[in-house]
Amino acid sequence: MTAAIEGPSPHRQLPPVATALHNPDLRRALGAYLASVVTEWALWSGLLVYAYEKGGRTTAGVVSICLFVPGALMAPITGSAADGPRPNRVLVGVYMVQALALSLAASAAFLDWPLLTVIIPATVALTAISFIRPCLSVVLPGLVDFAGELTAANLLAGYCDSSSVLAGPLIASALIALDGPPLVLAVTAALALLGMIATLPLIRLDGRASDTRLAHHSGARTRALANGLRALSQRSGALALLAVIGGQYLMIGALDLIFVVLATEQFGLSSSGPGVLAASFGLGALLGGLASTVLVGRKRLAPLLLASLAAMAISLAVVTTVPVLAVALLFFPVAGLGRTVLDLTGRMLMQRAAPQETLASIFATMESLSLTACALGSIMTQITIAVAGVRSALMVVSVALTVLLLVTARRLLLVDASADAPVVAIRLLRRLPVFAPLPGPALEGVARAAQLVRLCAGADVVRKGDRGDSYFAIVNGELEVTSDGRVLRTMGRGEGFGEIALLSDVARTATVTCITDVDLLEIERSAFLTAVTGHDASRQAAWNVARSWTGDPEAT
Repeated sequence: MTAAIEGPSPHRQLPPVATALHNPDLRRALGAYLASVVTEWALWSGLLVYAYEKGGRTTAGVVSICLFVPGALMAPITGSAADGPRPNRVLVGVYMVQALALSLAASAAFLDWPLLTVIIPATVALTAISFIRPCLSVVLPGLVDFAGELTAANLLAGYCDSSSVLAGPLIASALIALDGPPLVLAVTAALALLGMIATLPLIRLDGRASDTRLAHHSGARTRALANGLRALSQRSGALALLAVIGGQYLMIGALDLIFVVLATEQFGLSSSGPGVLAASFGLGALLGGLASTVLVGRKRLAPLLLASLAAMAISLAVVTTVPVLAVALLFFPVAGLGRTVLDLTGRMLMQRAAPQETLASIFATMESLSLTACALGSIMTQITIAVAGVRSALMVVSVALTVLLLVTARRLLLVDASADAPVVAIRLLRRLPVFAPLPGPALEGVARAAQLVRLCAGADVVRKGDRGDSYFAIVNGELEVTSDGRVLRTMGRGEGFGEIALLSDVARTATVTCITDVDLLEIERSAFLTAVTGHDASRQAAWNVARSWTGDPEAT
């Protein structure tokens, strides 16, 4: 690297997402991740159909609970699994465990062994999948060459998540129709094996981000979590927001079993029917994900969140009232779209309302609560189906969402009114190539951390030899970039400089001077990395990558 002020380069002329896809290591990591999330959704459909065929609705319900519980119990430690010196090896190892477990489950299913011999290794595989997301957040920063590539990689990972909700059930449905649930297990085992093979070359990169990784002791994590929740409870309506975000997962946990029973007993579909219903829900989720960019910069999010919650409740009530396949295929996508929009707006609103210094701990809490809520939704649904049938189970979920809406609506409007969304900063940053690929919550995190700086004409923003520790976005005015008396270029509104300094600790090798009076948004490195990666360990990995670029292992 020759300068801390970044100008155009041939590599960076590509759109950020296209640039990320030109990175072969990112392609390997993201391809493997796509296979894993598709596997996750396909497995749920395949395993519940298999359990239903073996023992009916009760067996399927018990299996659903059993599949959730280990992941919920392991959630507190999955976030730190890759905090050691070899995160890429951890990722490869997870894929290896997943492939082995699914191979055992598929073999047992094809040989028609007892149900437990299939469910136990399949549960191990699903629990292994819960390690992949936190592992990926640590591994990605070690695979990129600049900040825009990292944010593009995170955006692509988000697309993998939203598309898998549709693709996984569709694949499972097709495989079940072809040769039954055991084929789903075999194909997902092959996908896990491909994920392991794809990520094997990444092991060579472990040293790039391994030297100074800080240990995360369980006591420190517990204290951070307690402090975060304490601070959150002092914000008006924030706990109600946490309840709504968790409440959506009650529906997710309930629908897995409902799809199986509804398709086979209510609609008389074949064993591939549950996958069709799940895919219809996934179609709505995919559309909701694509709509996410529209939400960025909205001043008020609570009305949209409440409307999404209402859409979920109403769509499930309609399917209950008119139990016809065509109606289900029309309204389950509405529920899926509502759920995705609720999840996105809820996380964005939480990022606005929660104390910035405890944000990582609060979001870690949300991830842990999600699996617990899924398990509770599955238990509630199993009991209701056993007592009153599948239509009653759907209605119970609809009523639960309605009650949640009525109880939390006023408090959510309060937290929305008190939350300060930097809308102007969001819109400005969205126009900059380095921030354009950021998903909504991450972009808001960057905008909230930005500080407005006003300088007069003739003032130097940075000088050659200064320590590079901030990124600057130009709000108004013109600036000139010089080095050793030579003018390199001029810049104006909608441009920015200093992105390399966010990932490295080097002296500036150029000077930036105000030609006119200038307004700038200054974003410190740590705030940027926290928002981009969403994970403390991956932020540390990004620091290590930056130090490796400078060739100075002692850089701070």
